[in-house]
Amino acid sequence: MEYRRLGRTNLRVSLASLGTGGPSKMGQNRGTTPDDARRLTRRALDHGINFFDTAASYGDSEILLGHGLVGVPRNDFVVATKYSPLADDELKSPEDVGTSIDRSLERLQLDYIDVIQVHGLMPDRYDDIVERHLPVLIEAQRAGKVGFLGVTEQAHADVHHETFKQMVTDDHFDTLMVGYNLLHQTAEQDVLEAAEAADIGLIVMIAVRRALGNPERLREVIAELKADGHLAADALPDDDPLGWLVHDDVESVPEAAYRFVLEPSTISTVLTGTANPAHLDANVAAMARGPLPPEDRARLQSIFGGLALGLGN
Repeated sequence: MEYRRLGRTNLRVSLASLGTGGPSKMGQNRGTTPDDARRLTRRALDHGINFFDTAASYGDSEILLGHGLVGVPRNDFVVATKYSPLADDELKSPEDVGTSIDRSLERLQLDYIDVIQVHGLMPDRYDDIVERHLPVLIEAQRAGKVGFLGVTEQAHADVHHETFKQMVTDDHFDTLMVGYNLLHQTAEQDVLEAAEAADIGLIVMIAVRRALGNPERLREVIAELKADGHLAADALPDDDPLGWLVHDDVESVPEAAYRFVLEPSTISTVLTGTANPAHLDANVAAMARGPLPPEDRARLQSIFGGLALGLGN
């Protein structure tokens, strides 16, 4: 397993990390049990994964992850969770934020959370969060409840990373969970260089989601892009449009997608969300093979690099 620095947190985190959200939510949609979650978590640790991401809004994911980590030495893992800043489109009170942090600590069975993240923060709410919620987050830091502060964006809506462009102008937040995949590459222009200059740790989400993990959904996405004039009719085959990525040591399109996003050195960790230990094995093995061949990466950039559509699902 490769380890990278999570920006100015100076935490060393595994390049491959386990996410407990997405469509699966650690298998909750298929009736996962605490023992299932424990087996998955321990499999991740066996692979050298030490970064785990969850959220208060992911059903019972915090509880399941906490169960899986019981008995593991605290210095052997890093946990990031999130609180939702809004309720019914209204900003939550500072008291609600503090309550959410305490609840997450209880559900995770932890004395402290390494990174607390503002979940899905849109740019028009950034100043409100800084004014009303940031004091509570700083107090939680001073109390030893949390280590560092982060933000997660809404990749489908904030396609040019406007939230990040606000947060990079101050020193309030240490990490960003960024939407970045081979269909949605705007982070390469809007985020990577600025994050490196500000020493903000980058956590990649939606590297592989439905559009890159499901062949039928991928065909639909490419067909829609052609129909809307975003891609030329002959830019890619209609059937198996990214099949050309599978060759030599690249075994699948999802593997190519993971290997596409891990190349920039500014990326600290890449989330993979699964409840299937064998699936986790395959994703870790894919990332261990390193970046894509340069010619394949260049072709992907030439085809999709100009799109700003928030693709992934």
